[in-house]
Amino acid sequence: MISQRSSGAGLVVALVMLIVMSMSALALVRAVSTSVLVAGNFAFRQAAVMAAEAGSEAAIVWLTARALLPDLYSDQPHQGYYASLPDGLDISGSAPVGTKVAIDWDKDQCNSRSDVTCVSASPETTTDAAGQIIQYVIHRLCRSVGSPQDSANSCLLYREGSQVSAKKGQVSYGASSRFEADSAVYYRITTRVRGPRNTIVFVQTLVHF
Repeated sequence: MISQRSSGAGLVVALVMLIVMSMSALALVRAVSTSVLVAGNFAFRQAAVMAAEAGSEAAIVWLTARALLPDLYSDQPHQGYYASLPDGLDISGSAPVGTKVAIDWDKDQCNSRSDVTCVSASPETTTDAAGQIIQYVIHRLCRSVGSPQDSANSCLLYREGSQVSAKKGQVSYGASSRFEADSAVYYRITTRVRGPRNTIVFVQTLVHF
């Protein structure tokens, strides 16, 4: 015959085991939920990276139409184009300490910062089928505005290799006095995509014309 003391001890053990099993089940549910959330965020990020290609392509099309024109010698803020790369540039727009120039992606004057120069992104804000907002900014990789052949200017250039290696290119960032007729100036395209769940992705592309 089982005593009342033994029955009470068995009930306590059963309750403890039930609590342990309940906590284990809760932890398992939380782990699965976290994994699903992480996987979903990763999928949103990958979709945003792929969408950034549309912004880069739009910027390349815009540049191609003006590649040989003096229009690219000066800034065109209303198009998100800048003929020189400033020092202290922050592409995120958050303008941390030490930033001199920031990009106004959200049209809020760089979070209302008055101590930085706030420059505009492209006005052709593109929204794709997934609701992702795509914008870009183009910087010509030159020290200053004006012609890259100006002796006072200096640009990052692409030059064809020598006859020994005709298909090999080289990059140089030197005085414009070394600028050659077949040299091309580099442009850096910064594309930002803002998607669902406040997903934000930045992609940079380097092209030359």
